[in-house]
Amino acid sequence: MKRTKKLVSSLWTSFMDLCVTRCPKTGRVRGLRWDSSLSRLLFPLIGLAAIAWFLVRVIPKPSRATYPCQRFAAGIGGGFLTYLIGLGVSWSLLHRLRRHMTRPLTLAVATVCVAMGCMLALSTGAFSRGYPTESVVQDFQPQEGPNKPMGQGQGIFPGRVVWAQDFDATRWDGQTGHWWEDQNIDQACVDRMFSESLWKLTGAQSDAEAWDKLFHSFNKTHGRGDRGYQAGERIAIKVNMNPDEKPGGWTNAGFPSPHMAYTMVRGLIEVAGVPGKCITITDSSRPIKDTLLSKIRANPGPDFQQVMVADRDGGPEPYRVKSEPDMNCPIHFDLPGNEKAVMYPPKVYTQAAYLIDYAVVRPHRVFGITMSFKNHFGSVYDPEGKYQGFKPNQLHAFALWDYPTPYKHGQINGLVPLLGHKEIGGKTLIYFAEGLYTAPNQGTTSQVRRWSTLGDRWFSSLLMSQDPVALDSVGLDLISTEVNLTNQPDGRPNPSFNGNQDGYLHEAALADNPPSHAKYDPENDGTVLKSMGVHEHWNNAKDMQYSRNLGKDRGIELVRITH
Repeated sequence: MKRTKKLVSSLWTSFMDLCVTRCPKTGRVRGLRWDSSLSRLLFPLIGLAAIAWFLVRVIPKPSRATYPCQRFAAGIGGGFLTYLIGLGVSWSLLHRLRRHMTRPLTLAVATVCVAMGCMLALSTGAFSRGYPTESVVQDFQPQEGPNKPMGQGQGIFPGRVVWAQDFDATRWDGQTGHWWEDQNIDQACVDRMFSESLWKLTGAQSDAEAWDKLFHSFNKTHGRGDRGYQAGERIAIKVNMNPDEKPGGWTNAGFPSPHMAYTMVRGLIEVAGVPGKCITITDSSRPIKDTLLSKIRANPGPDFQQVMVADRDGGPEPYRVKSEPDMNCPIHFDLPGNEKAVMYPPKVYTQAAYLIDYAVVRPHRVFGITMSFKNHFGSVYDPEGKYQGFKPNQLHAFALWDYPTPYKHGQINGLVPLLGHKEIGGKTLIYFAEGLYTAPNQGTTSQVRRWSTLGDRWFSSLLMSQDPVALDSVGLDLISTEVNLTNQPDGRPNPSFNGNQDGYLHEAALADNPPSHAKYDPENDGTVLKSMGVHEHWNNAKDMQYSRNLGKDRGIELVRITH
């Protein structure tokens, strides 16, 4: 019975969220979603329900008319009555004209009315899919100009980002089967891309030396001494499973690949010496299905069989657990309007000694891009309101689009304290973003696309860094050049590419003195964040050179590996 009620409640919530907008803090209804086809289709029913609700509640007690919910109902009901009056006047006028005009003239007038009605419907988005119908200005010009680095580079080689690309790694014809199947990804190429990226990132000559340098670098800069990995230390790998929110198998959307996941886990086990039982693959807000784990589970080695999974649902298998929040470890956020929020990371983070930020190279329809920073959007547990759970709904206040006050440069940004918290960015050993096959947004139905700028080939790439700001900066520059990604599946421009998509990188790079003048203190202990990395844009899309590539002693260094 409880499961049935929970299912009904979940379905009702999902239905309502398609029809209305809510306050990110309280969850209260604030208005109808005119970007939703469902809300426009059901507008007559919603209007009648609003009138009925207002009358039932206010007639017995007139003072209720001042309640926020009744004022909202009155607004919807009044709008519906205005709509009905308009229809009635139009019908009456047309009826009168019909009595005084010949049939051809009547048909002509009716045709004009229908055409005007269709134009009005189109102008209000009646036939849209939730994308804006007005012209969207995509502004890729950086506010500060090219090669203007800000912030402090992180890593053994500060600000270094490695970009490995091998077109032999991706063999899908775009039609047969699924892109992640073995015949469509060359495991040997993926292994080589990952290994060579580690070498270039650390200056090593082997995988073993590279992993050792990473652990020594991290521990030395985080007050643990100049030491490597120690037996028994746990590692949590945060994967981006955002498209996997619905039941059923994977679609050809922008998921991380089983092959890259296997390469990384095998490196940790066989090279770095991390026991399988100390490795947890996690996404607290989404299910992690067996598709991603298929290559790991196929290895009969005991360590591979002991790799754990912590996700939204858990499961009956001994290696699966349901992610739980650590309510003793708050993350403090400042929201627009001087509001505040407190959320909590999963225990799998607080119990780990290290994190690996496994992102994907992908645009996001509401936030511009989703890479190292936004990969952790589902890593926060909200204890309040209807969104209770690992749901970052309050953080949608920083959306670039689909929000009453879209985010702009110079405003506080919630992505900074999210990754800046000591249990998230403060524990991250390495950041990398997979781009073997890339999709134009985060949706389940958003299929992967080839790159027109690469001769209609798959991106076939991997980006890796110790600096999350630098990694996301390079990812943004790359994504912004490819029209197959900046345009949405229906061909319309991504509404989030409005010139403000790198605002969070400005805030993170200058976290100790950001453009917003905010005090980023995610632990609320009086200690504000320092620079989280270095941000800049390349000189141009042809040469792709950053300041360190041009011989400067600060900024980003892009190291390319091509085959």
